[in-house]
Amino acid sequence: MRAAALLLLAGCASAVQAPAAPTARFPKTWSDSPQPRSSMLAVLDFRNKIKDEEIDAAYFSNAVRAAVKRTAPSLKVMTRENVIVLLQSQGKTLDDCEGECEIDTGRRLGADYVVSGELLRVGASYKLDLRLHETRDGQLVGGVAASGHTVDELDANTGPIVTELLSPLR
Repeated sequence: MRAAALLLLAGCASAVQAPAAPTARFPKTWSDSPQPRSSMLAVLDFRNKIKDEEIDAAYFSNAVRAAVKRTAPSLKVMTRENVIVLLQSQGKTLDDCEGECEIDTGRRLGADYVVSGELLRVGASYKLDLRLHETRDGQLVGGVAASGHTVDELDANTGPIVTELLSPLR
């Protein structure tokens, strides 16, 4: 009996395949990752807390949407128009959601993840402070900030921080 068990174990050991190549276990790109293939992400319009200058917060919101789509093409990203239509169907507007919790707004939209943010001025720098929340349990997934001494520098630094913001989802 003991010999048969050893022979059975030896047979099983020879049937075991070698582990997958490291790149198969640790995908390098988002599209190779098994993480959320059909997850929905909403980027809410950012709040402009810089009162003395005209900075188009909607432009930065759209820039982040585009960067999310480039960084994670498998994510479904709601357009600003999608967000407006979904909120209107519930009798709300974007202005109604301004002071409202971004997680509740994300849930109302049916999004799995929601990105919210603020445009700020800190010292001599412009900042775009972004937060990523998971809407199911309200967990903060990540936060990042882009900065620049001019609005043009801030614009140039916005896309690269989206990769960092989405990195916990990989």
